[in-house]
Parts: sequence; C-alpha cells; structure tokens
Amino acid sequence: MGIRRHQITVTLTGASGSEKSTQPVNGLLLAAHIDYADIAAATTDVTLAVLDPTLTLLTVTNSVTDGWFYPRVLMGDTAGVNLTAVYDAMAVHGYVEVSVVQADAGTVTVTLLVEE
Repeated sequence: MGIRRHQITVTLTGASGSEKSTQPVNGLLLAAHIDYADIAAATTDVTLAVLDPTLTLLTVTNSVTDGWFYPRVLMGDTAGVNLTAVYDAMAVHGYVEVSVVQADAGTVTVTLLVEE
C-alpha cells in the first residue's frame, strides 16, 4: 500500500466543463488540491464525484482560491446509525469526474492523494 497521486485537468472554453480520471481511483481519499489557472470568475463552483455509483466527494462554491481540502465522511455503527462527530477518509472506487460551472475560460486542475 502507498499513496498515489491522481491529476484531473478541466480546460474551459466557456463557463462550464468537466473531465473524468483516465483510470479508476481506488482507495481512501486523503486530500484534494484545486488549482485555478486564468479563471477570474469568483462565482466558480467545482465538484468532485465518483461516477458510478454517484458519490459526491467535494464541492467548493464561489471560489478561485487555490487550496488543499481534506473531505471526510461521518462514520456509522453496524446498525447504520451515524456516530456523533466521528469522521474518516472516504472510500473511493471508480472513475472520478471534476465538474466546473459558473466560471470563465481557463483551467482547473485537481490533484487527489489516495491511499491505495
């Protein structure tokens, strides 16, 4: 096991666009970095999601500030009841899509750090 880096770049010629990973992403999502290049629209929304079955990993709204994000999921017990304030890394299995809306021309590059 180790940490693998997956990079997905969305090139925008208009206000929106999307791109999916070139191969399936499998493991625990430790962190995601979003890098905005030449995008000035402060209304830009970026969503990272596994395609099938659909699972939203991260949504960042109204931002063009580069940064690291550490999405976590609320854990549950064996009866399916959410534990109080116990969070852990999300399990990812499948192609990841990066969707960008309300932007302008430029690129958004997402780097995922996944423990495989």
